[in-house]
Amino acid sequence: MQMKQILVATDFSEQSDSAIRHAVNIACSTEAALRIVHVVETPADEEGLESAQPAVQHWHIDDEARVASEVEACAAEGIDIAQEIVDAPSTAEGLQSVVDTHGADLTIVGSTGLSGVKQALLGSTAQKVLRTVQTHVLVARGESPPAKGYERILIPTDFSVPAEKALQLAVVLAAPNAQFDLVHFWRVPEATRADEHSQLVIDTVGNSVKGRGRKLLESFQKEAPNAKFYSVQASPERGISKKLEEGAYDLVVVGSYGRSNLRRWLLGSVAEYAARTSPCAVAVARPD
Repeated sequence: MQMKQILVATDFSEQSDSAIRHAVNIACSTEAALRIVHVVETPADEEGLESAQPAVQHWHIDDEARVASEVEACAAEGIDIAQEIVDAPSTAEGLQSVVDTHGADLTIVGSTGLSGVKQALLGSTAQKVLRTVQTHVLVARGESPPAKGYERILIPTDFSVPAEKALQLAVVLAAPNAQFDLVHFWRVPEATRADEHSQLVIDTVGNSVKGRGRKLLESFQKEAPNAKFYSVQASPERGISKKLEEGAYDLVVVGSYGRSNLRRWLLGSVAEYAARTSPCAVAVARPD
């Protein structure tokens, strides 16, 4: 997997400033081009858009200057950087139009911070981008990575094709000597746990998971010699929360499943839960 172009959305907020910092450092580590995009949300109907044109023109003049200022602030990093203002009914639709026109390998958006109960307020814009924009998507949160890449990465895996895509994306975003923690979370049915033979079932499943984990590490050894595999008997949601509490991760990478006929991501509960609750950045790898 090669990273050639990165999009980062800005609305000039503190959250989008964080997203730009993540984007700049990822562009430095991957040698990708960076495009900073601001979407001017305009009426969807042509009549409404026409009547709103005077206001939209004023917004453009102001926003172009603000985006240019952000580009100038990033210019010292020596990366290929461009800017774009897009009119669209929503930020997600505007970013998708840029993807369709220019192509992109990764779209980066900011999110709101954690609440007092450590529950991330993902925000409707970030959620829509995650679900609908047809690229890998990174929700920027926490400290931006060093210019060489993310250094400690958590990768929940279910050994599926989407999970393989997550591994490939993690390698691209990682620093040369990054630590990868691959984790498979599993449970046996409640009824089985109450059975007199439940321990046999648990041992059998646990041994099978460890065996698959060893094979996964072997296939991943060349790209990630520091990778480790963990088999955890817990629900993915509870297990991810515990791993994030225990480890000083700077990135979580999860796979998503395909899109429906409505071009919507079927993220699955694990990907959406991680993006919503993680204190660090979360990348969601799209399928082909």
